[in-house]
Order: sequence, then C-alpha cells, then structure tokens
Amino acid sequence: METIQEVDVRHFKLTNGENLICYVQSSTEHAFIVERPAAVQVSPAGIWTFNDWFPFSDKKVFKIMKRFVINHTEVVTETKESYIKYSCQDEIRDTIETYSDNYEYDTENDQLDFDEPETKTIH
Repeated sequence: METIQEVDVRHFKLTNGENLICYVQSSTEHAFIVERPAAVQVSPAGIWTFNDWFPFSDKKVFKIMKRFVINHTEVVTETKESYIKYSCQDEIRDTIETYSDNYEYDTENDQLDFDEPETKTIH
C-alpha cells in the first residue's frame, strides 16, 4: 500500500487557463494518463474548491496531451488529502447506501425514553 507521500497527485495549469488536480497513473512522450481530474476554482468567498472536470461523464481516466500543459507540480500533503476525500466521495456514498439498504433499524422497540426524569437513590 502506498503512503500519502508516494501518491502522485499533481496540479496542472493548462493553456486554456484551467487548473486541474488529479492522480497521475502514467505519462508517455506526448501525454499524461490521469485519474479523476478535478477542476480547481475559487469561490466568491476566496475558498479553493474542487469540481468534476467532466461532470456528465462516468469515465474516471483521461489523457491530457502535454502540448496543452503549461506547467505541473506535485501538491502538498494537505491538498492530496483533500483531493482524495473529494475524488472518493462517490465510492463512500455508494458504500453507505449499500449498508443502509441492508440494515433495517427497528425504531419502535429501540427508542430511548427521554421524558422520564432520572431518579437518584440517596441512602
């Protein structure tokens, strides 16, 4: 298993002005093969946010041609952690929904009664 420092998450600045954060699977002479690219944008409040680069696609792996890359660099550990949480949120949601669908909670027999005051016995 890779440690967070070994995971190759990079920030790409593209010629069209886009900023991307993504996991780099590999690179060839002419392209980077990246997984789960996220567009980086600044909110009106000045907070950096991640958004899906291709929001209407189920595809997770993309090719970025090197001729469209101005520069790229590895990101700091904090950014890696935030990106990994963002990029894995679909899997986490699916896992939660799977467990929720398989788990039936019997609220009628397992409710706590908060209306009764706690009585203390003093000896």
